[in-house]
Amino acid sequence: MSGKLLLGGVLGLLLAWPGIGFAHPHILVSQVTRFIEKDGFFVAVETSWRFDPAASEFEIVVADTDKDGKLSAREVKPLGELALNELKSFGYLIWFRIDGKDQRPTLKPSFDARIADPAEFVPEGWAPVPDKDGKLPPQARPDPLQGAVTLKDRKPRRMRNLVYVLRHELPKPVKTLSLSVLDPEDYIRLVVDEKTPVLKGPNDQATCVVDKHPTLKSDYFPGNPHVADRITCRLP
Repeated sequence: MSGKLLLGGVLGLLLAWPGIGFAHPHILVSQVTRFIEKDGFFVAVETSWRFDPAASEFEIVVADTDKDGKLSAREVKPLGELALNELKSFGYLIWFRIDGKDQRPTLKPSFDARIADPAEFVPEGWAPVPDKDGKLPPQARPDPLQGAVTLKDRKPRRMRNLVYVLRHELPKPVKTLSLSVLDPEDYIRLVVDEKTPVLKGPNDQATCVVDKHPTLKSDYFPGNPHVADRITCRLP
């Protein structure tokens, strides 16, 4: 595996090699969505993708070249170049519904990245979390970052998230906008975080609803489809 591909990391590896033999989904992403409003219209959408701790470590170890636990502008630049190049081929895994039609983004988004330490997103029941006294619960699953080790040998570790921040400018200002996220191959399971703020702008009159898209889904496992999360916001 080349250093360039590894630096593209989580998305570059999985999206560039669709035939790779991983279980599905292999990566979990919690998306924080912010609808950007200006002069009474939505003009852009900012999505923050928080990768699960195991996937995050895979990329952080390479992207954080000076090992200071942060991503500098110099470290973010090559990461963004490869990630956006791969994502473009897959429509950035996002659909916008504008004027009653679902469409992929037509403009290249801006890119930023950071390391959330401690982790802001740990899938429930996915990895062990220390109790208040620092000990792991007996029923904890093996930590995928540590490998197949016994509980007595495992030390609690601080989990981190790699976070991609993509800002999509809309092709035109709109009053109502829906955004849906999905990897049709279900290598990456994107889930909208319903607990986070979704508005960014002076207008606080918008109403937002999170539901499932009526038709957009992954049928990778026949009979057990994963339906895309959808978030819709309306301005008066």
